[in-house]
Amino acid sequence: MTEAWVEYLTGPYGFAFAFAAGVLSFLSPCVLPLVPAYLAHLTGTTSMLSPNALRDERAERRATVTHAATFVLGFTVVFTIVGASVGLLGAIVSADSSYAIRDHLPLLGRIGGVFLIIMGLNLIGVIRIPFLYRTYSFETATASLPVAVGVGAGSGGGTGGGASGGSIAMGGGRRSGIGGLNYAKSFGVGAAFAVGWTPCIGPVLGSILTLSASSASVAKGTYLLLVYSLGLGVPFILTGMAVVPATAFLRRIRGVMPVVEVATGALVIFVGVLIFANELTVFNGYFSNIPGLDQFNQI
Repeated sequence: MTEAWVEYLTGPYGFAFAFAAGVLSFLSPCVLPLVPAYLAHLTGTTSMLSPNALRDERAERRATVTHAATFVLGFTVVFTIVGASVGLLGAIVSADSSYAIRDHLPLLGRIGGVFLIIMGLNLIGVIRIPFLYRTYSFETATASLPVAVGVGAGSGGGTGGGASGGSIAMGGGRRSGIGGLNYAKSFGVGAAFAVGWTPCIGPVLGSILTLSASSASVAKGTYLLLVYSLGLGVPFILTGMAVVPATAFLRRIRGVMPVVEVATGALVIFVGVLIFANELTVFNGYFSNIPGLDQFNQI
C-alpha cells in the first residue's frame, strides 16, 4: 500500500494528494485532542487584546486569524523539520548524525511543555510577561509634517531641509500598532504542539515520511511533508475564525471573561503537563471510539 502511494506522491499531482490528506487528517483521533487546547489558547489570547482592538471587530478578527496562522506556521515548521530530520541530516551532515534530532525529542518535548505551562500561567494572570503586551507604533513623516519638494541645493524651506516622504518617525499622528512579539507566542505554542504530538501514520503520511527519511528523496519528501502540514493547518485556521464571535458573545455576559481566561489558561497548562510527561496521546483511544473517526487514521 505504501509503495503505491509513493508512486502517486512522486507523480505530477503528489502535492494535491498530500494537501488533501493533511486537511482530512484534522478529523483523525490523533489530531482532534489538540483542538480544545488550541481554541483555549486563541480564546485566552483574544481576551487579552487591547481595548481599541476589542472595539474594532475587523481588527479583532484580523488579530485572531493572524494568531491562528502563526500557530499553524510554528506547527508546520517544527513538524516538517522533525519529520524530515533523518533524511536532511543524513544528506547534509553524515549518516551517523541522522537521528540527532529524533534522539532529543523527549528533551524538546519537556522544553515545549514548560513553555506551554508558562503561557497558561500568563493567561490566568499568575505571572505577567511584559514583552507579550508590548506594541510598537510607526508613522511616516508625512502623517504629521508637510513635505517640501525642492529642486537644487537651495530648496531647504518649509520643513527645514526637505524631509523625505519615506522616513519613519515616532510620535503623534496616525499610527498602526504592530505586536510581532505577541504573535511569537502563538508560533511557540504551535511548535510545542508539533514536538509533543504523535501523528496517526496512515498510508499517505507513512509514504511521505518514507521519502523524507531517505537521503536520495529527502527534498521531495520534505516538500510533501510541508504541503501535508499546511493542509492540516487549513482546518485549524477555519476553526480559529469561530473564536471571534464566540468571545464577542462571552464578553457581553458580565463577569464571564475572567472565568474564561482562567479556564483557557488551565487547559493550556494541562496540555503542557501532558507534553512534558510525553502523555499527549492519552486521549487518542477515547476519540478512536467515536463512530466514524477511526477511518481517518487510514488516510
